[in-house]
Amino acid sequence: MDAANLSRIESVPLKDVWDHEAADFTPWLAKSENLGLLEDALGMNLELVEREGSAGPYSVDLLCRDPNEQTNVVVENQLEQTDHDHLGKLLTYAAHFEAGVAVWIARNFTEQHRAALDWLNKVSSTGTRFFGLEIEVWRIGDSGAAPRLNVVASPKEWTKIEQKGLTTTQQMQLRFWEDFRDYVSRNGEIVTKVHAPRPQHWLGIRGFGRADFFLYGFAVWAPSGGHKLRVELQITGKDSDHYFGLLHGRRQEIEQRFDDQLEWYNPPDTQTRTVYWYLPTDLTDPDLRTDQCRWLLERAEALYQILAPRIADLPAP
Repeated sequence: MDAANLSRIESVPLKDVWDHEAADFTPWLAKSENLGLLEDALGMNLELVEREGSAGPYSVDLLCRDPNEQTNVVVENQLEQTDHDHLGKLLTYAAHFEAGVAVWIARNFTEQHRAALDWLNKVSSTGTRFFGLEIEVWRIGDSGAAPRLNVVASPKEWTKIEQKGLTTTQQMQLRFWEDFRDYVSRNGEIVTKVHAPRPQHWLGIRGFGRADFFLYGFAVWAPSGGHKLRVELQITGKDSDHYFGLLHGRRQEIEQRFDDQLEWYNPPDTQTRTVYWYLPTDLTDPDLRTDQCRWLLERAEALYQILAPRIADLPAP
């Protein structure tokens, strides 16, 4: 390569890319391929629930859901320097939606507003976590503009899970999901990454680009043995029975693509419906780990591949 032909990295003004926060930036960020930028910055999976979700007379820019922790995530956007107005909005939306995570995206943060988020993380008694992210755009030579989100305020231990205090089962769960994350990063084709393994029996794998549909993995340690892996579509919300019924009506068409039968579970007293495979296994045997991760990834990708286009076409009630 000729060093004389090297290009320079140049900063691009945000207004050259998104003219208006509400009309341009928020719809752009809400798209699944761009929401992944926010997922990477936060280290978590996100499912878009609603854009401009109503909070009384106000509207939150984005209302998302973290399927790993099964909690609401509110996102407040600002293409300018942070101000008190947007800080107030962030707190209002976090309270209204009882959010477990509150995210403020801005061109740049004043030191006072960065300190305010740090203080909120310190004193929050509800466990709500507050993040400040600065948005910037760069271009190399004549290339397209590339956005980047930089975390400038976050909970002190948000990326670190303390092993101290975890039960033996929780330690095994955490190790399993860390192994699965590493396997996915090396071998995934449709599912190419998972975020934030936790010491719990489930892990959010990916969304379907439609609210209330999400793909999960489960690793269930039974006290008397009989461990199981499970790959599961979850349908949630007030219309879950409607959507489940439509998919179940196409059961033969869906299952003919697979070698074995899916389980369809439609309990009467809940808004969660599930479609899943499960595999009896021994989760305490490290020699089985690669096979277990392979089974989980292959089944997750197969389930996504066959269901995603059908879910996208489901008519609302």
